Amino acid sequence: MNKLFIGLLIVAAGARAYFLLRKKNKPDKPAINKEMIIGKWTPVQPATDSTSVKQLYEFTKDGIVLRSYGDTTKTDTLFYEWNKNQELLWKENSRQSGSRNFAVTKLTEDSLQIQPKDSLPILFTRAK
Repeated sequence: MNKLFIGLLIVAAGARAYFLLRKKNKPDKPAINKEMIIGKWTPVQPATDSTSVKQLYEFTKDGIVLRSYGDTTKTDTLFYEWNKNQELLWKENSRQSGSRNFAVTKLTEDSLQIQPKDSLPILFTRAK
C-alpha cells in the first residue's frame, strides 16, 4: 500500500512539473496597442479583382467604424470593441448580442491584419 501511494505521488509530481515547464516555454501573446487602430484604413484587394469597389474604414475612439464605398456618399455604421483575448469584435448595431470575432495578427502604424476564425486573413493599410 505504501509503495502504491509513493508511486502515485511521484507520478503526480512528474505530471505537475511537465505542465509547469510546458507553460513556461509557451510565449505570451504580445500586447496590442489598441489606440493604433484609430484612423482610416483601406483593405488590400487582390490584384486579380478589378471590379471591386474601393472601401474605406474609419475607426473612432468611441467604438464606431464608418465604412464607405468608393466615391459614393453612402456610409455604413458598424461597432467594434476589444475582448480579453485581444480580439476585435464587430457588431452591426450597438445592441447586438452576437458579434464576429477577428484575431488581430498585426497592428502597426501603417498596417492592420485581422483574421476570422474560419477564413483567410484580411490586410488593411493606413489611408493617406
